[in-house]
Amino acid sequence: MKSSRVDISAVECLQVIGDDPSVAIVLLHGYGANMHDLFPLWELWHEKSYNWYFPNGVQSLNMGFYEGRAWFSIDVEELQRAMAQGRMRDLRNSHPPELDQTIIILSGLLRELSKKHETIILGGFSQGAMCASHLAMIESLNIKGLILMSGALISEDKIPRSAKSIPFYQSHGSKDPVLSIEGAKDLEKKLLELNFSGKLHTFNGGHEIPPSVIHEVKDFLQSLTNA
Repeated sequence: MKSSRVDISAVECLQVIGDDPSVAIVLLHGYGANMHDLFPLWELWHEKSYNWYFPNGVQSLNMGFYEGRAWFSIDVEELQRAMAQGRMRDLRNSHPPELDQTIIILSGLLRELSKKHETIILGGFSQGAMCASHLAMIESLNIKGLILMSGALISEDKIPRSAKSIPFYQSHGSKDPVLSIEGAKDLEKKLLELNFSGKLHTFNGGHEIPPSVIHEVKDFLQSLTNA
């Protein structure tokens, strides 16, 4: 199987198309990464009915020796201060100005993919997980499963009072210095309040995707697509 670059609903993506169009898995990278960052995961999780899409963040970032991307801006200096002081940031009331437009753009991508794939599974890491959680709460989007790796509850005031029930997998490191485990627990609580089905899986580590999460996500994907 070969990867290719495509533009889908004005979003640049890396894609890998399987033998069966049934399932589309869309994974959103974190701040400062790009569409190549999570791309190697498809080989670890692939089944013949899976089709993979790795969108590029809408904002371009100069990371020095490569072009990074972001879904919305962050206060890098504040993040560095908080990490230096060992202080955890509470993002529940944080609302990045670009978030609304990013959600609109990614909604268009998901609607376009729904025209050719029966099942859409959405996931992301860090900032990508935050965007994925907000997208999953839009009832008109055809999302059948949610993968949230090292994310947090953000812009709580933008979350609807009701949403359709979606199975979710969530992971977070207990020693994450970038996004606190408390923020992950807040996100889990909010999802459960909205009748999503799943739980937070913690691991002894930081802002990362360890082997335990790799195995658990594979099992989660199989539980969704083999039912």
